[in-house]
Amino acid sequence: MRIPKPADCASWALGPLLALAALAAPILSQQEPTGADYESVLARYKGYVARPSLQKRTKGRELLAGTRDPRALEVLIQSYAKPEEPKDFVRYLIASKTMRAFQGKAQPEELAAWRKKHDDAADAWLWFETLRYTAEKDVPGIRDIAFGKDDPFVRAAALEALAERGRRVGSNMEAAGLCLEILNDLPKKDVERALMLEAVASLVHANHRRLRDDPWKPVAELLIRNLDEEDTPHRSKVVIARYLADALKSPNLGLEAHWWLNELERKPRGSTGGGATTTVPFFSLRTTGYRFAYVIDASDSMLQRVTDRERKDLGPTTGAQKPEAKEGGFVPEESDIDWGRVITRFDAAREYIRLSLSSLSPEHEFAIILFGDSAVPLKSTPRLVPATPKNVRAALFELERIEAGPPTEKRIFGQLLGQTNLHAGLRTAFEFTGKTSTKQAEYVDSRALVDGADTLFVLTDGAPSTDDYVTKDRPEADDNAGDQETGISTQKTEFLWFYGPYAEPPFDDLVEEVRRLNLVRRAEIHCVGIGEANHDLMKRIANLGLGQAIRVRGEGK
Repeated sequence: MRIPKPADCASWALGPLLALAALAAPILSQQEPTGADYESVLARYKGYVARPSLQKRTKGRELLAGTRDPRALEVLIQSYAKPEEPKDFVRYLIASKTMRAFQGKAQPEELAAWRKKHDDAADAWLWFETLRYTAEKDVPGIRDIAFGKDDPFVRAAALEALAERGRRVGSNMEAAGLCLEILNDLPKKDVERALMLEAVASLVHANHRRLRDDPWKPVAELLIRNLDEEDTPHRSKVVIARYLADALKSPNLGLEAHWWLNELERKPRGSTGGGATTTVPFFSLRTTGYRFAYVIDASDSMLQRVTDRERKDLGPTTGAQKPEAKEGGFVPEESDIDWGRVITRFDAAREYIRLSLSSLSPEHEFAIILFGDSAVPLKSTPRLVPATPKNVRAALFELERIEAGPPTEKRIFGQLLGQTNLHAGLRTAFEFTGKTSTKQAEYVDSRALVDGADTLFVLTDGAPSTDDYVTKDRPEADDNAGDQETGISTQKTEFLWFYGPYAEPPFDDLVEEVRRLNLVRRAEIHCVGIGEANHDLMKRIANLGLGQAIRVRGEGK
């Protein structure tokens, strides 16, 4: 099967519009310095926010926020209330850019008033951003939010701000008392109960250095006992176990309280008992979970041949096929890759997906999402589907039928799905549930919280080179035209196709976007970078999901 290339996502695929634009998006210039004169910056800001491209509008807001002038804060707060399209993402960016500049400078009363005007679930990111830099100084205020009547996702975001601050500045004694109070008065409704339990688990993780001492040890003990409670949602048990494993520097001991209570009593560098549940592999990574999203790069560069160095990092060749498991697949080992089938990087990805899926059982769910110019889920996995032998065979059959298009002057390895839109792949993974997919505010969707992916496996061989917000706009003097996928410069024309902020080095906006997506979803995220992949970016993303990042090095790396 040949996957069609979306016709509206990258300039080089637009055909008739090529006469109006350079061949690809601009290679970004460095951030401009902000001047001392507020009025002149405000005038430039107004010019930027009137531009078609999200990239230029975001740049304008960065310039204005960079003045750190109280009048700028007022303008940005007003802009949050009346965002342009894409409204949700404009709001997320305004909250991040504003608080990055105004942390420690904005008055708490002004930020509280901003939050109170926007208290829907979709505003949880605003609450997190306006609280994350000061939360440990106002635990009573966080307590009022936690036990208040605001949306439960907003309350969970406030607690996560306290946890984030704990990771930055260290243990907070008042926070331990708040956690005990929450655990002794958990909500009855599943979603609210999950949000509060998991927020406490995050706070326990943030204070891991004091976990075996008072006042945090009683919190950890009470949290652990919730693993055995019938009212504890299953996803919360998975999240709690993952946080405990990382906090206690232990293998994941599963979902039974007695293993973790024993571990809590153990001296930090001693030996640990058994009890770990069955793990699922992807490359050399292993995880314990139940709902898996495979987010796989299918950009044209994935058609490069696997080098000897990459082959060595990827692992040994296959031996004889192992005995079949009860569910119908075979029991995999790390060496079970058939290198006779691996010519390109995309071939390697297919083989490792096959190996990983073969370890699943019908109690698991999975989806495979390919990303290039945009994100394209397999037709056999339009959502998270049970890992039955039939569904696994259908997905593998569909993967095998994907054929590359012929090479071109600029795509010398051939054509798959175009450029590298990692943002779309990640966002789509967070939208998927076991029944359908969300469309907006996926990070605070109750269905996605309960039935969404609890584990993401991300594979890419390059830095992000586009996102979903490619827009034609006039270039400025210091903008350079070029193909972001290959880095080849092209002649500047009257118009260029500008990607949005999620493909802009050093990719801070993309990292913050992953933080938002995973704010209360708490999925484990593992990343595999091949060849030219940006390993620093892979590590930053994996860290946000308590996951690991591995590097498969190309020649000379």
